Amino acid sequence: MPGYGVRTICNNRAGLHLGGMWARTYQGLYRGGVVSRMSHAGLRDRIVSACVVSVLLAAIFPVVGVAAGAVPASEDQRAEKAATQLYAKPVVGSDAGVLRPLDADDTIAGAVTLPASPAGGALDFATDTTDVYAVTLTAGTRFTLVLSGAATLSSDAYLYDPFAMDADATAALVGTLGDGYPKKLTFDVPAGLDGVYHLAIDAAGGSGSYAITWSSFPTPSGPDDDVPGVVPAGAMIEDALSDTTDVDDVYRVVLGEGQRLQAALTGAAGSDFDLHLYAPATEHVSDVLPVAGSAGSSSSEYFVYEVPADEAGTYYLAAHAADGAGAYSLTWTVEDVPVGAWESASAATPLAASSGTITNTLNRLTDANDFMSRSFAAGERLEIGLTGAAGTDFDVYIYGPNAADPIAWADGTTYPERITLDVTTSGVYYIEVVSFSGSGQYELTYATSLTPDWIGTVRLAGTDRFKTAVALSAATYAADSCPTVVLATGENFPDALSASGLAGVCESPILLVRKYTVPDDVFVELDRLGAENVVIVGGTPAVAPEVVTALQNEGLQVSRVSGLNRYATSAAVAEEVARLKGPLFAKAAFVARADVFADALALAPFAYSQGYPVLLTRSDALVTECSDTITSLGISEVYIAGSEKAVSAGVMSALNALPTVVAPVVRLAGSDRYSTAAVIAEYGLDFWWGSAAYVGVATGLNFPDALGGGAVCGARGGVMLLTAPTSLSTPASDFIGAHAQEVVETEVYGGSNVVSDVVKLQLDALLD
Repeated sequence: MPGYGVRTICNNRAGLHLGGMWARTYQGLYRGGVVSRMSHAGLRDRIVSACVVSVLLAAIFPVVGVAAGAVPASEDQRAEKAATQLYAKPVVGSDAGVLRPLDADDTIAGAVTLPASPAGGALDFATDTTDVYAVTLTAGTRFTLVLSGAATLSSDAYLYDPFAMDADATAALVGTLGDGYPKKLTFDVPAGLDGVYHLAIDAAGGSGSYAITWSSFPTPSGPDDDVPGVVPAGAMIEDALSDTTDVDDVYRVVLGEGQRLQAALTGAAGSDFDLHLYAPATEHVSDVLPVAGSAGSSSSEYFVYEVPADEAGTYYLAAHAADGAGAYSLTWTVEDVPVGAWESASAATPLAASSGTITNTLNRLTDANDFMSRSFAAGERLEIGLTGAAGTDFDVYIYGPNAADPIAWADGTTYPERITLDVTTSGVYYIEVVSFSGSGQYELTYATSLTPDWIGTVRLAGTDRFKTAVALSAATYAADSCPTVVLATGENFPDALSASGLAGVCESPILLVRKYTVPDDVFVELDRLGAENVVIVGGTPAVAPEVVTALQNEGLQVSRVSGLNRYATSAAVAEEVARLKGPLFAKAAFVARADVFADALALAPFAYSQGYPVLLTRSDALVTECSDTITSLGISEVYIAGSEKAVSAGVMSALNALPTVVAPVVRLAGSDRYSTAAVIAEYGLDFWWGSAAYVGVATGLNFPDALGGGAVCGARGGVMLLTAPTSLSTPASDFIGAHAQEVVETEVYGGSNVVSDVVKLQLDALLD
């Protein structure tokens, strides 16, 4: 029987992060505050999305309906999204498996017995980096430690197992990485691992004294500390938790197929308590991912869970202390999912027109989804956009002719949600709009057209760098679509390197100006875009006051984001990105060297699409402007672009030591600027920051075209590669070859003098 296939392009990704970042969807096994990481390839094997790759699905089967009141197939994706939100929250207190090796001058072999609590010492990053202590621990014991230190010292604590011989070559069991003073460490000794453990207090920077308080006591083993838990005494429970002595209270709840559980938890002021739900097969809550829950950073949590078909049984509802201690109250209810709360594909509303807008309302508890259907022929393209009322989180899914499983979806946390699907086999396709949370109105727009034929690589260029930036903007942004436009100098790169994140937040192109004048073409493009506000990135040495005056004379409101130097400018841009994003700021940032442009520009598409600022630093030392900004903005995830020659190991260590950086810093690097750009692009695909459906190619030897091109790539949800001017770089060629089946559109930025026609022909040959 024939199969059916689709190619999809989705602009909203699940936001996966690995290699030290918290994966947003099924990121590994949750181990009581520790995530077991998977390799990039392992994750991609485990999570296959039609939004990322072109897929060929199984043979066509008859339409499968969904029983009234039952949960449709998108439940799997919604469960993944629940995990996404649960573990978007960084873990506080301990980390494992990927802690960096110590820069130690003390050794495990030379360890001294851990003195009675309290204890202390002094460290100096330059001359006395580490103190190592030995402590005997037995199975069934909980070891806790609190570390504090002088303001002039940045230090961390790491605990090593009894078999560790070399701290430089062994991963620590747990550590305080990323937590500000006081820093906490907790470890439960498992059965069979009695012995002498080693505690290392390690200076990550500076010098000064430190103090530790520690204790060891029997691991709490009350009836509510783990599965099977206790039967809740009623619909409201009041108890207490502590992030050291009573981490979990577990309650067992019997749920039947088609039933709905609602649970809410309120913790003591200043605490951070979470609420998790575990499946019937769970043996220990520390070993598996929950199937639902809520894990914000406040003391109040709430979630709704509906039992899928064939998954009735005893579930485990756990109140979890992520940080702090105190009383909590937990309320919960169980009821049958109302008949009609979930609509089936068999009841889908046909869409007669080839394009249109559907407006309707959803209620998470009583009317959770809507299905629509339409017949599509092979060779047609379906484009979908979804927006919802404030306070809602609605998602959209597309099912193929068997209606059994979604083949494409957009399940981000912000609007609009978008999908582009190219149909390769005729049949009836189904569109589902789902309330992940909240109730209110939505608007679904859809349009059908013919899938465009491959027309070859397109060149976007002008006669100079300023005109090329205008050409990039004109090819990407519709008329009257950008009330705010970002401008940067086209004459020097440092200030402009950090512009991409701000442009993404403003949904703006990056246009280039001279130091003292605005090119006429830029004025024309600003008018076409409908610009009312202009944001200049960079100080007056880069863009002079005369430019501001010229813009104001055209009736534009002008603001400037800048600092005293390139580092301070990048910090100011990061602060503006965070301000504009508000509560949606992801608390993640890129870091690149400031004296060479290539690595920072390779980050531009993802800085734009994800709203991650690009912070600049020296190669050999972490500048204060960078470290202070990371700390003040609460940035917890950091990605370095470039090898140790570009950003040294010392800078990486200093970043890891910052109090807010709770996940180990990830380095994205290749052997040169071209391979680094390809590594960044591949990483972005792995974690759904972008799609290979759109690939932009710029020269790696100059900055202006890649600066504007990075914004274009981000706006189109794509990736950018760098090449030599006269021949396609090998890393770019390898990337295109590996993803040829995913590529829908390629564009080169700049004239043939910066990216030759030979490069353009080589791209076409790879994709023809």
